[in-house]
Amino acid sequence: MRPAPALVLALAAPVLPAAAQRLAYEGSLSVATGSYFFTARTTSWMLVTGIAATAGRVTLRASIPLYLQNTTLLSGSGWGMMPTGGSLGGTVADSGRARHGWGGMRMPVPARAVTGYHPALGDPVAYAGARLVETFRTSVAVGGAVKFPLTDTSQFGTGAWDAGATLSATRWLGGGFVALDLAFWRLGDLPDLELGDPLTASVTLGRRVGTDWIGSVFATGGTSALEGYPAPASIGAVWARTGAPAWTASVALGLTDAAPDLVVALAWRLGR
Repeated sequence: MRPAPALVLALAAPVLPAAAQRLAYEGSLSVATGSYFFTARTTSWMLVTGIAATAGRVTLRASIPLYLQNTTLLSGSGWGMMPTGGSLGGTVADSGRARHGWGGMRMPVPARAVTGYHPALGDPVAYAGARLVETFRTSVAVGGAVKFPLTDTSQFGTGAWDAGATLSATRWLGGGFVALDLAFWRLGDLPDLELGDPLTASVTLGRRVGTDWIGSVFATGGTSALEGYPAPASIGAVWARTGAPAWTASVALGLTDAAPDLVVALAWRLGR
């Protein structure tokens, strides 16, 4: 696999003012489990490693995931893991069109889709963002991301390019804050499954606790990328340390069958 995101950062670094550059290592470890709309449960472990370069209000970020998953029913995209059926994408598409909306029985899973835990590298993602507004109480940022299709459908990839755009706004109110995050993804299709272009919104309410700690709760929802199936939606909580090193611990509960039942994650940032 070629280190495409690292190459993007290496080429872009000279453009950033040298005196203002900050480099950091970022990573996360998460586990998600759920049956989605299948009769078999999928548990996915994901380790993401990456680097970030910041100069002034501009940030470049690149990351690559490593999956450990017990079925082939989920595929990795720039948007996140999706219950596409993997090599069973045609079955998912046919079932979705037949339902014309959610409400059918769960789909049976052929024995070949239950593989036992199988590790695989995922597709790398490169991101560029800029803070448009940055005051004492308000911040607004925009960004764009690209997923490079370096893995195929046998390795939890879709074999297609994905591109996304993000908008984030945060407003502090005393010791608390409210944040709105929007993301739109143009997803490439699987060979036997056409994917829609989802729009996701997340609302977060948080409060500072002491000097270096923040606690928050969030709700996420949006539109579906799979015809005939609901959009993923979830609620959760986050506990974060804002000092150096920075880290966050989070838990999320799925509200629809397109989302995992439970996600537990730990993320960290080392460096300036």
